[in-house]
This record gives sequence, structure tokens and C-alpha cells, in this order.
Amino acid sequence: MSVAASTSAFTGKAIAQKITTSKSVKANTVVKASANKAVSLAAVTAVVLSATPAAFAATGIELTDKRVENQTGLQLIYEARDLELDQKPRSDGPSRFSFQKLSQKETAARATESVTRINKDVGEYVGKKYWTQASNELRRQVGTLRFDINNLVEIKGADAAQAKAFYKKLENLDFSIRQKDQEAATALLADVQETASALLASLA
Repeated sequence: MSVAASTSAFTGKAIAQKITTSKSVKANTVVKASANKAVSLAAVTAVVLSATPAAFAATGIELTDKRVENQTGLQLIYEARDLELDQKPRSDGPSRFSFQKLSQKETAARATESVTRINKDVGEYVGKKYWTQASNELRRQVGTLRFDINNLVEIKGADAAQAKAFYKKLENLDFSIRQKDQEAATALLADVQETASALLASLA
């Protein structure tokens, strides 16, 4: 019994000594790694601090004034990501969110095309009493048309009152279509066509 007890005691002591030695080796390894990292960090810091101001000046940033280019649509991709902008043309200036800004000639041509489609396509739908199609086509054209006319008014420095009166007639036309009033919609289509032609001629 005493021999077994002695053997067990000896074995336990050896195992405990082995565990203690293993922990010591790991601790020394961690300490050495931390020391190496500290030395490397100190070396990098010394190199950075030893650089002269002239070295930093050689890599200076040159500033360029791009305000004029930005006003003509240079950064459309960034403005498209701006969640503060909505899709409605604002009275304080042309919106840059949804539509590409064109030259004055191209803007006038696109506005004329929108008026033509209102007169032709919307007029055809109203004549057939296709009210849903008429309403959708009118609103599809009005979004671009309002944007283009606002741009033309700004370019020409014209009075916006005539444009606002035209928009009011478009709203009345949209209302008559929603009311499925064929007689009123037909009359308003003719009025819109005449007003739009006079307005675009004054802004050309």
C-alpha cells in the first residue's frame, strides 16, 4: 500500500511539474512576441517622426475649383445617391436627381416632343375613353416637360408666371381624365397644345 501511494505521489508531482514548465514556456513566448512588436512599432514611429516637413510638403494636396463644372452636372452619380433630393423639380432651381440636364436646344426639342406626345397619344386615349392609359401617359410626359420648361425659364431669365399657368392647365386636364369627362378633356387638350406652343416659342 505504501509503495503504491508513493508511486502515485511521485507521478502526480511529475505531472504538476510538467504543466508548470509548459505554462512558463508559453508565457515566455508571449512576452518575447510582445517585445518584438513593441520594438517594431517603436522603429516605425522613429522613422515617421524623423521625416522633415519638406518631405510632407512634397506630397501636398492641390485644390482645384470645380464649382462651375458641378453646376453643369459633373457629379451626377453622387447627386443620384443623395437621399435628401427628391424627384420633383423645385422652384428654386432645376433638379439634378432624375433627369439629365441638356443644352438649351436639346431641352427645347425634348419639351416639344413631350407636348407632341400629349397631343397625339393622350388625345387618342381620350378619344377611345382609355382613361387609365391617358392618365399614365399624361403624367409620364408632364414630369419631363415641367423639368425642361423650368430649365428654359431659368436659362432665358423669363417670368415663371406663364409656365405656372401652363402647369395649371395640365392639372385641369389630368383632373378631367380622372373624372372620365371626355368633352372637358378634349377641350383642355386643345388648350394645352395652344398654350404649350406659345410658351415654347417664347423660350426658344
